[in-house]
Amino acid sequence: RDKILNQASHDVDVALDIMSGLQFATIVQRYLIYQQEQQEKDTKKEDDITSNSSSSSTSSKKMKQKTPKIAVISANPSQSKHLETATMNIHSVDVDFVHLRGGEVYTSDSRIPTLKENATALDDALRRDFTVNSLFYNLRTKKVEDYTGRGIPDLLTHKILATPIDAGLTFHDDPLRVLRAIRFGVRYDLTLSEEIVNAAKSKEVHDSLHVKVSRERVGKELEAMLTGKNAKPATALKLINDLKLAGCIFSFPPKGTTVQGMIQDDGIDYSEFSLPAVMHDHGNVDNVEAAAAHARENGWVEASELLKYTCPLLDSFHKCVEKGTNNMNAKENNTIDVPATKVDSRLLYLSTFLHPFRKLAYIDSKKKTIPITTYIIKDSIKFPNRDVSSISTILKYIDEMRSILVDYFTSTKEKNQEQSISSLWRLKVGTMLRSLKDLWVTTLLVAAVAEIRSSHMNDMEEDNDNSTTNAIDIISNNDIDSVFRLYQDIQRSNLDYCWKIRPLLDGKALVKSLELPRGPGVGIYVEEQVRWMLLNPNGSKNDCEEHLKSVRKRELEGSASEGGQSLENRQKGDEKSTKHCSKKAHIGT
Repeated sequence: RDKILNQASHDVDVALDIMSGLQFATIVQRYLIYQQEQQEKDTKKEDDITSNSSSSSTSSKKMKQKTPKIAVISANPSQSKHLETATMNIHSVDVDFVHLRGGEVYTSDSRIPTLKENATALDDALRRDFTVNSLFYNLRTKKVEDYTGRGIPDLLTHKILATPIDAGLTFHDDPLRVLRAIRFGVRYDLTLSEEIVNAAKSKEVHDSLHVKVSRERVGKELEAMLTGKNAKPATALKLINDLKLAGCIFSFPPKGTTVQGMIQDDGIDYSEFSLPAVMHDHGNVDNVEAAAAHARENGWVEASELLKYTCPLLDSFHKCVEKGTNNMNAKENNTIDVPATKVDSRLLYLSTFLHPFRKLAYIDSKKKTIPITTYIIKDSIKFPNRDVSSISTILKYIDEMRSILVDYFTSTKEKNQEQSISSLWRLKVGTMLRSLKDLWVTTLLVAAVAEIRSSHMNDMEEDNDNSTTNAIDIISNNDIDSVFRLYQDIQRSNLDYCWKIRPLLDGKALVKSLELPRGPGVGIYVEEQVRWMLLNPNGSKNDCEEHLKSVRKRELEGSASEGGQSLENRQKGDEKSTKHCSKKAHIGT
């Protein structure tokens, strides 16, 4: 397939007719060892054996280290892995060896198949997932062999993704194939056949995907959709939802788990669907579960709608960053340095897709309240812990970023001239960036998508317009202009990388200068120092020290003007106030 499309292949599948993958891989390994031994002998003949015996020994060791190792992936029918596969890395190419499919024979007392030696290449081709993947290259004749007679036409002429046999049977054989259908369809710009679409939507396939396929395999397939060759994350995620597979892939905790919170900002309280609430109200469990499933489905529909805005916004943002200036406003001609902090498109798409569920949480076995989105990333798709942390952080601060963005949108509409950056604004934005770190640009774009989508929905409700509009037409130049200008103002304010700024006085210096007792109280003054540095970007070390001394003095004296509050309590009060101060601190351009 890849050679026909003139694309590079990084792995090779070798189909065998009269022996298992491990048997043949062992023969290949022996041959490679023989080759290396012959090379070693040739090297010894050329060298002076007497004077270079030590180096020859070292060379021999290196040769042995390079011998490809065989990894065996055992058959596991319960996980839809029907045949044992042997895999090796030969000359930096991953090679899989497996017996021809279609020749498995199952005995009554075992779920592990034995090989039927008369399996043919046609049998194998019919057992493949899709016709475009059932093409063989005959090593003897050096020709492509299309045993289904449909592989090449589907790939080059019809541009369709179809299964060699009934799609339902194909997906039952390995339910993960329904996700591969999405990945291959998007990667090669192939339309899914009607049979595939109908089978992919069936409850039987959904149930099999839950039961027979490990979450690790699901996550690996999803990762390939997000970052693989020719990946189009928004298209893939939308197709997942169109095929009603979002609930299978991004699954919720099991039945009986207490889930609380809201789906979407104006959705129904999900706790009404929890089993205790149902039993208390003597409701019908089946009806309530159906209502919960319907609420989740609405959330995934909204997730797909949000994705429509993501691509045009991301493309426009990239163009602005590449130019290093906002060319959408002809009045501004100055350029700024493009910062190193960039948007993580992978996290952008995932966070946007999960955005409608950010206010949902569940109670785990230890009675802890955990965000549903954390469960989805960690348990449903088994993504790495860094993704769990990153997406949780983005969704945690998304509403705060959105609040800043809304005020900025308002200010750019009301003001045409550039205003000075207020200290209060610097403190609010800087404090948030110190929590988000290098995720702040990604969070900004997710917040922009959510806000633009919300504004558009409000406009539609006011106009009684239920029509579907292309998101590219919805996102105006003013929206993109405001997002990028906010991004620029954060750069101009030197707030990018503010989380890496070293304190003017370290803990030891604070203890000495302020005569502090050692302990957690020192950390409070470190944070006070950070706040002062955000408010006074050009302040000196001496100025900072004087400020901290005055704070320490008031702390000791229990100043009446502060109501006798400790520094820690005053900071908590300030943090609450900064969350609501943005409307008084407009930042214009």
